[in-house]
Amino acid sequence: MLVAGCSTRKNTAGTRFYHALTTRYNVYFNGNEAYKAGLEAQQQGNKDNYMEVLPLYPIGNKETTSIGTSDFDRAIEKAQKAIRQHSIKRRPIRKPGRAYTDEYKKWLARREFNPFIHRAWLLLGKAQYQKGDFPEAASTFSYIARLYDGQTGITSEALIWLSRCYSALGWQYDAEDALSRVNNDSLPLSLAVPYASATGNFLLGSKRYREGIPHLEKTAKNEKNKKQKARCYYLLGQTYQMLQQPEQAYQAYSKVIRLNPPYELALSARIRQTEVMPASNSRKIIGKLLRLSRDEKNEEFLDQIYYALGNVYLAEKDTVQALAAYHKGIEKSKRNGVEKGVLQLTLGNLYWQQARYAEAQKAYAEAIGLIDKTHQEYDTATTRSEILDELVPHTTAIQLQDSLQRLAGMTEEERLSIIKEIIAQVIAREEAERKAAEEAERETNRQQMLDEAANQLPATSIVTRPGQSTTTTPQTTQPTIGEKQAWYFYNPQLVEQGKAEFQRLWGRRKLEDNWRRKNKTVVALDDFGEIDYNEPEQTAGTDSIQNNKEGETNRTYSQNSENEKTGIGNNEKTDTDSLANDTHRPEYYLSQIPLTEEAMKASNALLSEALYGAGMIFKDRMQDFRKAEAAFERLVSQFPDFAQLDEVYYQLFLTELAINHYDNSPSIAETALQLAERYKSELIARFPESRYAKTLADPDFAENAVHGKQREDSLYTRAYEHFQAGDTATVRAAAHLSAEIYPLGQHRPKFMFLDAVTRLQGGETKQFLATLKQLVQQYPQNEITDLAAHILKGVQEGRLLARDSHTFGSIWQRRNAELAEVGNLLGDSLGNAAVLPPDSAFSTERNVPFLFILAYEEGKVNENMLLFEVARYNFSTFLVKNFDLAFAHERGIGMLQIKPFSNYDEAQQYFRRLYATPEMAARLSGMRAVLISEANYEQLIKQYSFDDYDTFYRAHFSSIPEPELKGYTLDEPLLNLPTEEEERQKEENLPAEEDDPENGVIFED
Repeated sequence: MLVAGCSTRKNTAGTRFYHALTTRYNVYFNGNEAYKAGLEAQQQGNKDNYMEVLPLYPIGNKETTSIGTSDFDRAIEKAQKAIRQHSIKRRPIRKPGRAYTDEYKKWLARREFNPFIHRAWLLLGKAQYQKGDFPEAASTFSYIARLYDGQTGITSEALIWLSRCYSALGWQYDAEDALSRVNNDSLPLSLAVPYASATGNFLLGSKRYREGIPHLEKTAKNEKNKKQKARCYYLLGQTYQMLQQPEQAYQAYSKVIRLNPPYELALSARIRQTEVMPASNSRKIIGKLLRLSRDEKNEEFLDQIYYALGNVYLAEKDTVQALAAYHKGIEKSKRNGVEKGVLQLTLGNLYWQQARYAEAQKAYAEAIGLIDKTHQEYDTATTRSEILDELVPHTTAIQLQDSLQRLAGMTEEERLSIIKEIIAQVIAREEAERKAAEEAERETNRQQMLDEAANQLPATSIVTRPGQSTTTTPQTTQPTIGEKQAWYFYNPQLVEQGKAEFQRLWGRRKLEDNWRRKNKTVVALDDFGEIDYNEPEQTAGTDSIQNNKEGETNRTYSQNSENEKTGIGNNEKTDTDSLANDTHRPEYYLSQIPLTEEAMKASNALLSEALYGAGMIFKDRMQDFRKAEAAFERLVSQFPDFAQLDEVYYQLFLTELAINHYDNSPSIAETALQLAERYKSELIARFPESRYAKTLADPDFAENAVHGKQREDSLYTRAYEHFQAGDTATVRAAAHLSAEIYPLGQHRPKFMFLDAVTRLQGGETKQFLATLKQLVQQYPQNEITDLAAHILKGVQEGRLLARDSHTFGSIWQRRNAELAEVGNLLGDSLGNAAVLPPDSAFSTERNVPFLFILAYEEGKVNENMLLFEVARYNFSTFLVKNFDLAFAHERGIGMLQIKPFSNYDEAQQYFRRLYATPEMAARLSGMRAVLISEANYEQLIKQYSFDDYDTFYRAHFSSIPEPELKGYTLDEPLLNLPTEEEERQKEENLPAEEDDPENGVIFED
């Protein structure tokens, strides 16, 4: 009887009672206690940003997911153990003569007969959710909904939590679908509030604020946790505020204050109240905020107070005061966290609108180092920061050269008067900075003295400083391995701040050797001579626009040589240099003004280049066509000898067409169209041989503008096919056609490269090198240019060219595309000497750890959905076996790696079972399934292509017989288990127990 009672292979009233009781008061109890401890830790450790809309649940803050993980891991472990040891899936023996009622049929159709085990399943999903593992939690709740289909109470709760998982992942459509599947008519009363909460959370995530208000009110009213209740009312107030309902918002914030929440939340509610007060009371609001700023208790929250003050000024259209308030908030900020990041972001947006690009660049660079990547404006701020990194050097150069040229056009007295004003400003600024530094030093010394005095107190002293405990011995906390702050790079915010500081100093740089060099091109464009790798390093500020001092340096060198001839002493030269470098002397500023014809010419060169660069960024990156038009028109009128004037006319033509298309005013659109025709005519008349003129003069220009891209794609595809087949004549004809019809097409560099390689195959080495050099010069940023540049550098270093290389395969054929192809073309050991044949490099060992990889072309697969589907499949198919899922990207190929598998047979078994599921086979169509040992994977990534490994696999593994399923370590599926009748002959003859669903069904909700 004891054996029968403990076995999950028997499904009787006794076994159900035993396993339900054991589950509840043993494994589940311990897991649930751990879960509650984790929740409590998250409530206490959650840090909200009250300057922005709160998430309804604390887990919505990314940092909160790292709190309580050990407790949730324990809860997950206990829930899995309960399911593994106490799940009863065997269908019971039907008692002869029992009435076969509808209710009895439904009970027999169940797929789980332990009446308490659903609590363990729900605990498992909730712990995964609170841990921040939303895809895994969604898989769990989705499985629960299927497993308990027909049991409304359980499935409703699972679907509510499933909706919360989808909302956390940003899958609002799926969240709405999950909620729509909840049967409201039979929803238990205990789930009414969780349902309202999940619905409100979904509606807020979908920005349907008005619809979410009733659900938020119900959630806040019924919330039992005091702190969470205050958070709900604060969020309710923010929602009313967004809906322009100030009275309701004020009342909601009042409820927050009445709940006596933590001080920061109460202060934030008071600040928010000032924002929703009538605009007519703006003086009163400003006075209240200023009083809050003077309260010592609020010293830590001054950034938040000044942010609200700036918003009040901004609402009054007082931008000057608003900017001053935001700057004061940044200056007074002590937290250096997301609050300061929001201030910087707001400043950046204001400066962007005012076209003050240098200030906007600095603000955005600081902001993206402080706000989280999940922030709704993070992508916009990052994009604008990247644009400004390119634009600001040009706009700064324009402002500088314009100012210098204006000074050059003044009389000497006017120049000196302005310079004296500048010197006075410099002295005043330095004095203010000196006083601030002295004050900071005094404060630091004062604090240090207080600390030293505190540390020198006797061990028995009970004297304490404010906020200090009465411990007798000062303790030094040592960081541990598990602590998030143990190492600089474990703190993502510090890393982002470091990046921002680096970008402020150096600009955005690609991770590569010699990153500080201004010119990193591997070939000299003017000749095939040796490259000088000892050029001086320059900062980002001088990368794009050369400083005017360069011309002054050349003149100084000439003057020095002349001085040596005339015998002028070094002492006099030193004094002159000292004056020229002293910012307090007029000579410093006069030396930068282009007073000579040569200096003015250099200034104009810098100015014209900056105008062209700024115009291109305005047009292509910012779509600010009016500013682009102004920059290009100034170039045409002021610099008629500009080297790229034909392209300027072409860009003006395109800019006017864009204005015609996007402007809503018919008169402005018509004027823009007339200007476009005018610039087109001037381009053709002044530069008839220009490729831009030929493009616009083409009678099929309009047709090509619409369909040219598709036609060029088709032409290149056919040319490449003929190139692979060795049809040189057709490839050259296609390249010639490309030059005539699509001189500005996106595939033009590739056509040039293919044409160059056919020249090499025909023995025309000089033409080959000349075409590659032209390619590098005309298209320095194109992806094919790196390959061309490496080939040219190889020739410079004396390598010989081979004539038999013409394969540039698909992503599945890529090894190291750059080295391999350069090695092929140069006919030497640059790329391939160390690469062994695949049969020699890959191992045929089967009894080693294996990976199962789903490979696909980058950008063509929704990785979040792929991860979710595979995780759901694994969870619903394997009970005990836990798989690690990780993404990797290499050479344009994305990979979802599934592991661990102890040997090849396990990996192959997983592969067969995965693709034997029709639903999964359909979802994974178009991806490559790869079974590979960990050692072979290292070789594959290092220097081989996927096709190389595929050939090796087919030769050495495809002939291996498939293993028997029985006996391997992968779990059997949870479903389709044999019935008890099919196995009872193998079991002991135990006394039969009466089977009755009413007996032994305990603790069932």
